[in-house]
Amino acid sequence: MDMPVLNFRSLRYLQEVERQGTFTEAAWVLGISQPALSHSLAELSKRLGVPLFRKDGRRRVLTEAGQRVLRYADRVVGQTGDLLRWLDSWQRGEVGSLRVGLIDTVGLYTLPRGLSRLQQERPGIELQLVVGESAELLSMLDQYRVDLALVVGPAGARYNSEAIAEEELRVYSLPDDMAGSPDSGSGPATPAGWALYPSASRTRQLIDDGLARMSIHPEVALESAHPTVLRQMAVLGYARTVLPRQVATAGDDSGLTEGPLVAIRPIEAVWRSGEDLDPRAARLIELVKGGNPPESRESGETRG
Repeated sequence: MDMPVLNFRSLRYLQEVERQGTFTEAAWVLGISQPALSHSLAELSKRLGVPLFRKDGRRRVLTEAGQRVLRYADRVVGQTGDLLRWLDSWQRGEVGSLRVGLIDTVGLYTLPRGLSRLQQERPGIELQLVVGESAELLSMLDQYRVDLALVVGPAGARYNSEAIAEEELRVYSLPDDMAGSPDSGSGPATPAGWALYPSASRTRQLIDDGLARMSIHPEVALESAHPTVLRQMAVLGYARTVLPRQVATAGDDSGLTEGPLVAIRPIEAVWRSGEDLDPRAARLIELVKGGNPPESRESGETRG
């Protein structure tokens, strides 16, 4: 049997005739003429190839086939209503999925407050988080594997972006190792070893530029994309490091001494060029920015 083309409006009309009991009352509720209602239901009967009504005195009642069609209409109209309500909520950013790629410090320190508020405010949103390096996350954005990327900026003209936070990158080491730092007045330091971000990363470029302006040319003993690893190397006295302040000062007392400001690391929310910002992503950005005001900096300090 070929699949007939059914008119959604005709199914809705069939429901109303059953509810009201007569074509006249159903037409009045629907706001259409009785001939228009009769024609629509006659066309539905023709397309299905079965009679939908039989006469019972002055009334028309559903046939057995008509009752089966009515049950189908109840399901279709009900599910369509559910779908339309969901789509309306989706357009307002209240439901649906949001895939967010982020660098690790954003996941640990920048995102949580805004993320918690979003989940409380819009529990219908399904969040999927992916942690990676900035270049990897932008590649995932290009491949439509994430909807939004929170990365070290600038992302570049290929993307739409919005600044959401700034992170201070400072030198951290054990107290004895800070004696020869630029802040101590004894001239530029020549450390025995440094633990830094990978040389190909955006953060490392900021660090290298900032240290060069301070006449520091670090001998790199270890590279890691994980700031907690870099922090631990400094805590163990293995090397100096350069970290976001919130990473170096997190948790219990590490014994690390804070040195000079090396650079300011901008964090951007990035989405694909030529596309409107997803309303779920827009609300997340708004909440993240509201919960993470820019860090205050002393006048005259180096900006990366």
